[in-house]
Amino acid sequence: ILKLVYLCRSFGLPEVAEYWHQVIAMNDWQKRRFANEMVSSMFNTVSGKRIAVLGFAFKKDTGDTRESPAIDVCRCLLEERAKLAIYDPKVSRDQYYEDLGKEAMEKIEID
Repeated sequence: ILKLVYLCRSFGLPEVAEYWHQVIAMNDWQKRRFANEMVSSMFNTVSGKRIAVLGFAFKKDTGDTRESPAIDVCRCLLEERAKLAIYDPKVSRDQYYEDLGKEAMEKIEID
């Protein structure tokens, strides 16, 4: 979608570019809202709690994690000091490392 924003601006279509930019902003807000709802449903803390994440890839039956909402949700939960148990049979250990970072790997159990 960022490419659409760029193309629209390049072709002098600021209103269309702004529309697509707002789509991106709404998607980001939804990911944060989902993670915040999880935290609030667990008595406003997930610190030390083990949370299962079933599925990490963007599309079913692939290891493709590009722009997967799970990445941002997991990052938010890790910031809240949750312990994650992630299961996605198609995603490699290296891909989790790349998407979540070295520090996060110490707080994640991959099955």
